[in-house]
Amino acid sequence: MVDAVRASASKMQGMKAALDARAKELDALKAQLDSERQDLEKRAARLEGERRAIEGEGEEVRAARVSVDQDLATIRADRENLSAEQTRFQDALNDLAAREKALRQAERNVERLDHEMIGRMREAEAKFLAIVNREEELVNLQRDWLVAFETREQELRMITEQMHARHEESAELHQSLAHLESVFRDETDRLAAQRQELAAKEESLLEAQRYLATVIEAADIGPREAERPSPPPADEPPAPTESPSPPMPIVAPTGPKPVEAENSPEPEARPAVTRAEAMDRLTRAIEAWKRARDSGRNVGEMRNALKLAKDAVQAGKYESAIRLATEVLDDLRSAVIAR
Repeated sequence: MVDAVRASASKMQGMKAALDARAKELDALKAQLDSERQDLEKRAARLEGERRAIEGEGEEVRAARVSVDQDLATIRADRENLSAEQTRFQDALNDLAAREKALRQAERNVERLDHEMIGRMREAEAKFLAIVNREEELVNLQRDWLVAFETREQELRMITEQMHARHEESAELHQSLAHLESVFRDETDRLAAQRQELAAKEESLLEAQRYLATVIEAADIGPREAERPSPPPADEPPAPTESPSPPMPIVAPTGPKPVEAENSPEPEARPAVTRAEAMDRLTRAIEAWKRARDSGRNVGEMRNALKLAKDAVQAGKYESAIRLATEVLDDLRSAVIAR
């Protein structure tokens, strides 16, 4: 048991010594690793510095490349400018040659103009001498013009006085024209009033004509001639006959007043017969004819004469209408006198 304990103790010591040796080895490895790590850190720092240096050099290279590109662009632009300058210089040379040619032509023109100016100056000198010679004539003409101007001024003064007198006359004429205008306006108003009166008369004549047409139509469709009564026998005494009552005259609302046939005046001869006179005479003849017809007289032939008179009035033959109406009135008057 003791041996086993001793063996285990020795074994434990051996293991402890191994562990101590291993710990020493580990410490040595740790120190080595620390030194290697420090070396690696130094190398990393050196590499980082080198990388930064390389990056700086790369930026410098890029900047140099950009500057080189700019220099190349500048060189190209300079080359193009040089070409343009060369072209412009060539154009300037051509222009210079053209200007030299133009100057030579201008010199020749100047020489020609000098000769022409000399000739013109000589002509101007001759004209100036002619003007000097004509100056006296102009002075004489000016004197004559002054005399004529004074004469013309006197004539204009007289014309002005005449125009003033005519202006006064025109003012008087204007006043007289204004008076005549007022008179003409009054006369126009009077004529307008007369025209209105004539229009009213014409309206009344148209109404009378319509009335006559109505009367004649009524006469055409009225009763025919009344039969006369037969005489009584000889052995019987004649029965007293009642005198027919006079018919009521038909008067138009606006027509002329009917007149009895016995009291109708003789037609007066006039130089110009109007429509109103013809209508008045025809109306009286128709009224007298109707009264004679209603009283039983034979007036069939007179109706044709009245129709002819009406047609004459419508045709504008007023004298013929008055003549026919007068004949009817005369026939009716003679018949009344005979009775």
